Amino acid sequence: MLKTLDLKYSKFVQLIATLLFGSYILCVLYLCFYPQTADLSTAATGRVTFHVLGQAPVILEPFTEFYDISFYLNILMTIPAGCFIILLFQKYLGRAELLVISIGIGAMIEGTQFLLDNLGLMTRFVDINDVIANMAGVLMGYLLAELFGRTARYFLK
Repeated sequence: MLKTLDLKYSKFVQLIATLLFGSYILCVLYLCFYPQTADLSTAATGRVTFHVLGQAPVILEPFTEFYDISFYLNILMTIPAGCFIILLFQKYLGRAELLVISIGIGAMIEGTQFLLDNLGLMTRFVDINDVIANMAGVLMGYLLAELFGRTARYFLK
């Protein structure tokens, strides 16, 4: 997006984008990997909604958390990742590439949580719904950045 807009200070803007991306990654690492203990009780719902694989509590049933605020917070958390894809790659991706990257980001976060759970370093839920929410957030962020870039190019002609 930076090259396509021919910004006068594009190297400076690229540096700022890289620093912001680094700060964003640190925030995501804190949110996703700060050691917490998951509440494994079933008292609230009366039913078991997860399975334990090794030492990791895993939720495999998709589309069950649409009414939970954490689903939407996961979307919100990954919207900037979608924006940074355009800023850092400096080009628009094909839909297949974007889909693979957006699924990969969520799968990488949850896979790392699964690994850390099984190493006994933390107890966090590994949740397929988080992968879905992360994917949606990356896609939304990318589409918003793409729309902004195309709109800016139109008005800067």
